[in-house]
Amino acid sequence: MRPQEDKVVKSLLKVAFVSIFVLATAGLVAAQTVTPSTNVASFPRFNPGPCDFSNQFYADNGLDASNGSELNAEPDGRFGSFRQTGPPATGSQVNWVADSNCATKDPTRRNFRILATTGGNSDDGNSPFSCADQGGAFATPACAGQPSIPETVEFISILAFLHNQNVFESSYTRNVGAINGGLDGVQQNPGENISLTSGTDAGGSTTGLNPRGISMEYIVSNFEAYASQNQFVNGQFASGPCSLAMLQQFFGAGATVPTPCFPVNDTFVNGQTLSNVATPNLRQNWRFATNRNAMDGSDNNCISNDPTVCPNGISDSPYGYFCDDLLGMWIITYFWFTAPPNDPTCGSIYHNIGNANGFTPDGFPIILTAHELNDELEANNCGAEGKEDVNGGDHGAVWLVCPAIPDPRNGAITTDAFLDVARNKSGNAIDTFVLNQFSCLQKGGKFCFESGPGQ
Repeated sequence: MRPQEDKVVKSLLKVAFVSIFVLATAGLVAAQTVTPSTNVASFPRFNPGPCDFSNQFYADNGLDASNGSELNAEPDGRFGSFRQTGPPATGSQVNWVADSNCATKDPTRRNFRILATTGGNSDDGNSPFSCADQGGAFATPACAGQPSIPETVEFISILAFLHNQNVFESSYTRNVGAINGGLDGVQQNPGENISLTSGTDAGGSTTGLNPRGISMEYIVSNFEAYASQNQFVNGQFASGPCSLAMLQQFFGAGATVPTPCFPVNDTFVNGQTLSNVATPNLRQNWRFATNRNAMDGSDNNCISNDPTVCPNGISDSPYGYFCDDLLGMWIITYFWFTAPPNDPTCGSIYHNIGNANGFTPDGFPIILTAHELNDELEANNCGAEGKEDVNGGDHGAVWLVCPAIPDPRNGAITTDAFLDVARNKSGNAIDTFVLNQFSCLQKGGKFCFESGPGQ
């Protein structure tokens, strides 16, 4: 988000206040006792369903939305313009529909409503709606007083997959708020410029910098979406991706591509691009890092020249997902297992995690927290992670434009939406908890665990 001067800032603050008020109201309304399956009509629905952003809003926030940009072209162009049918939609489902109410309810949107709703988990084991981390160690979600909530839940709406950093603007200017006229021609206001300029930011990005000297590419690099793909190729275990760059990110310059390796590039099926991170290619649901914000200090910002206030110096990097990442973008972090399920060393670690979280169809444990990935797998050489080439060399998705739904209750999960989650070979959802929550939200406008007496 680019900070503006007085009038623009005041407008944003008003929006923030209204958002907080609406969320607070949602919490009060959700406290009513309602059974979704029997009393659907009595529960208020005031949260709008997710829609695609307007071209202007994309441009104001650092993405090229012109006709020739990747956002408006195949492969994986934005929903509302491309891929109305096909994955993740199946059968008679469609991924999006035209809806003239979108821009009316929110002028930053265009009139295409997204039906494909991807379910997953909050990466840190925490969310506004369910569990808090046990002791803050990211080990297991601790649902004090809520025994029916074994994990966190997040829902995002799919808009686009992006493959090359060229989609980020290098320069941009748009004037807002200019006034020339008014009563007797005395009202004059030059307005303020939303602007991007060339340069290099702290993250090494050379795409356009906002007035704080930060690029949208760098902002998005702080918000990871974790994807784990199937690692069996023709029945054989593949210990790493078919990308030397991804392997060298984690293991160093001496890393080599294993044989066999699992592909991380998009494929072309029946005349359509099938993203490498389309849900059918994933062994488990996504994990999303939506937790960073300024209210609890997890944004890591510290703005003071006083060393007693900022002992490590000024840190002006934005880490608030719902504050700074207004396009709801993610950089994809691919993670994988470095040994098969029956490995004598890693097998016991897999077993312990899987006993708590469940197992994927190929026999690996479901990973729900940063602690499990970093401290249990990677620290014991049983797991690894990496990101694709930002210049598109791996031919797969590097970023997602898939905004998290801030509050999926009260109608944000629409009655015609469908759930996009990892499934087993029989087509059944691997994670039935996420499936059940989606059903309750769609039918009754609230989570299943909010419908009991006293909730």
